[in-house]
Amino acid sequence: MLLYCFLPGFASYAQTVATVDVSLTMPSVALVDILPSGSSSVTLQMTAPTEAGNILGTGTANSANWLIFTSAVTSGASRSIKGDVVGTLPPGIRLRLDVASYVGTGQGFTGGNSYVTANKYLTNTPVSFIDNIKGAYTGITYGSSGFRLSYSLEIQNYANIRSGTSNVTVRYTMVDN
Repeated sequence: MLLYCFLPGFASYAQTVATVDVSLTMPSVALVDILPSGSSSVTLQMTAPTEAGNILGTGTANSANWLIFTSAVTSGASRSIKGDVVGTLPPGIRLRLDVASYVGTGQGFTGGNSYVTANKYLTNTPVSFIDNIKGAYTGITYGSSGFRLSYSLEIQNYANIRSGTSNVTVRYTMVDN
């Protein structure tokens, strides 16, 4: 009888469970952009020597642009950023791209995830310069977020250079590996 009196007290402390099914969807994201210092145009100018017999100067590098991006990939996947030239570079001249290490407050660049491979010469064939991008974003503050890009000219073959002006477009593409 005593046991019968205590059982209803225990029954009032019983728990019930309710559940809700939740479906989560994360889209694939691959966005890349350039933050310019004002104008997105870059002007590189060779300099003429002031004395006969001296070499033609390759001018000053332009480091006014920053590359920024956002990425979300499928499990186990990664991306790269490639650059190439659309148009024709002047004969005998190479366009060099130096990419600085990442700076900023974005996330996804710690622990050796994304990395700059090496400085590259840009041609009409896309070349990878940032590899192993997974889930990451750079931030969007000019001068303190992303990868600083520096463009410069080099003489590849002196016999082929000619005077004049050329305009080309540098294209950046985020690609799946």
